[in-house]
Amino acid sequence: MKTLPEKQIYRFEDIEVDLSRGCLVRDGEEKHLRQKTFQVLVYLLENSERLVAKNELFESVWKDTAVTDDVLVQCVKEIRRAIGDDSHHPRFIKTVPKSGYRFIGRLEENLDNSFIEEITKVEFEYEEEFETDPANKSSQTFAKQLTVGKNYQPYLLSAILLLACILGVAVYLNQRSNLPVEQVRLPKIEGKKTIAVMFFENQSKSTELDWLREGLADMLIADLSRSEKLTVLSRIQLYSLVEKLGLTKAEISLEQAKEIASQTQAEYFMTGSFAKIGERVRLDVWLYESNSGNLKATETLNVEKPEQILTEIDLLSLKISNRLNVAPNDKQNLASVMTDNLEAYRYYSIAVEKTQSLLNKEAVELLEKAVALDPQFAMAHARIGYVYSISIGLSEKGKPYLEKAFKLSDRLTEKDRLNIRAWYEIANQDYPAAIQTYREIISKYPLETESYWRLSRLLDGEERSDEAIEVLKQGLTIDAESKIIHNSLGGIYSRDGKHQEAIAAHQRYVTLAPKEANAYDSLGLSYQWSGNYSKAIEAYNDALELNPTFEIALVHLANTHFQKGQYRTAENLYRRYIDIAPSEGEKRRGWNCLAFVYLRKGDFSNAEKAAKEVLKYNREDGWSEYLVAAEKGDTVRANQLEANVLPLTQNNNRGARVTQRLDLFSRGYISLRKGNNDEAISYYREVVRLKPPTWHIEPF
Repeated sequence: MKTLPEKQIYRFEDIEVDLSRGCLVRDGEEKHLRQKTFQVLVYLLENSERLVAKNELFESVWKDTAVTDDVLVQCVKEIRRAIGDDSHHPRFIKTVPKSGYRFIGRLEENLDNSFIEEITKVEFEYEEEFETDPANKSSQTFAKQLTVGKNYQPYLLSAILLLACILGVAVYLNQRSNLPVEQVRLPKIEGKKTIAVMFFENQSKSTELDWLREGLADMLIADLSRSEKLTVLSRIQLYSLVEKLGLTKAEISLEQAKEIASQTQAEYFMTGSFAKIGERVRLDVWLYESNSGNLKATETLNVEKPEQILTEIDLLSLKISNRLNVAPNDKQNLASVMTDNLEAYRYYSIAVEKTQSLLNKEAVELLEKAVALDPQFAMAHARIGYVYSISIGLSEKGKPYLEKAFKLSDRLTEKDRLNIRAWYEIANQDYPAAIQTYREIISKYPLETESYWRLSRLLDGEERSDEAIEVLKQGLTIDAESKIIHNSLGGIYSRDGKHQEAIAAHQRYVTLAPKEANAYDSLGLSYQWSGNYSKAIEAYNDALELNPTFEIALVHLANTHFQKGQYRTAENLYRRYIDIAPSEGEKRRGWNCLAFVYLRKGDFSNAEKAAKEVLKYNREDGWSEYLVAAEKGDTVRANQLEANVLPLTQNNNRGARVTQRLDLFSRGYISLRKGNNDEAISYYREVVRLKPPTWHIEPF
């Protein structure tokens, strides 16, 4: 049986694109485009509700042919000429810089005679199938009713009405699935007003200052948040909503800003623009009432040089606060609590995003540049400490940076001081204290979704996964589209053995962050621990395709091949991991993994070499060397090395206690080797009570 055809004619305004004739008609005049150009237009129309990436167009239209970006640009220019579109003020095709294109015109619904004719063909074909297939005898009575003649039209009409109902339901469900998210809500608190600050528009198109689109919004959010009479939509929440609507940070229209404000229940919203005129920078902001959309106030700030923006932004913030009849509680300005160096602030702002995507090496490089420009930049010092102590788990390397930030505490807000205190407690492995600090942060700053994630990791590390899940669900009531919360939720479900829930949570993370390598890595972990290795490998490769130097996905991919018994592939991947690992601790991890691979293969010579490489990075990490001696049967050497084995778990696991499973397994292994069977069993009972380390080569 043939299927119904794809839509044959697309209509928007006075233009028709006729697929059957391979042309477009504008004002009654046929226009024939080059074949590839016409295919690009049709593909954009077929995917009109979303952004189409350049690579997707290349794969669809040119397939295996290698072409440059210029070829696609010329095709789009030709399309614009044919349909009368303007790239600077587009009505139909929107260019998303460095990403792709989106059809933004309004398509009209189309139901022409060819559709009716196809219905007729389908009904005849149904009749033929029912008559010839014995399995369909129960349906033949109905099929025979579909006969040609005077009774045909009522059945045809019924079929059309039925199909229309089905289509109506489908359209309704599709519209429902595309409705704006309503879960990101600013809480209504008596005596406090709510406001959402949008990303700014770069009117001068200066790439030098392009980062200010987000940076200015971030500065004003930080400044306005100092008032106890204001609740401000956070930058992370704004970014999540912008992504959900399929927008770029530079193209938020007034109507879209009003929609975002409405979703978040913000009473006011603010849009803005900036332009560089010579050496001067002009900032304009517009304050609106969300319900009515009425303009409440406009403010302008002229800055003599870009470097002075940070010292002048407080004036703009103060003007807005006065318009809302709320004033900051403290007399410190943004420059005093952050930095008065605009370039340092730029590095810091970008680094925070890198940290959230676990691009630790890039984040540290940016933060070190910020500190070099302003040695008194407390939060830049603190963030370096955060990356080392928590993201990577090198507590001793991170603590000096956190201590430096504490010494500059006069340049910190209360919220920043609390966060740094929690990071320092984690670095010192005082996890109960860190749990209490994060509960305090959530109590005082309930919109900080990162705090829910951090608290959940701490609770999960203490084997309190039920509490951790409840904290994350609480965070989702604040921001249902939080990538970091969905990611963490999937991790806990995976370690709890709830694999379907884990995969669903990580698939949601991928949907929310389709360009983030870490999202695919997390999905890979949930597939790996469910036993679906092929899907895991596919997800890890997706992550590495997005970022070939993403070492976390690389080592997880190697672990998966190891667990499948594909030792040669695992060995090659671990060596590649060692080559790109950004820290000594991660290189040490790579050599430990290689030692395991060689031991599993019975290659004691190479296992011994890998174990000695481990000791170059940490003389106290003697487990691999001990294990090689024990497996070889070298009792004398194993006894000599035994004292250098325990404890194995000294650092933290990205901000939480490392599972004691490895340590207990090691003790059980040593007891068993010595013939202390009862003691070994006691240790192993504890091992199986604890969650496996999903990140490790061997779950023990």
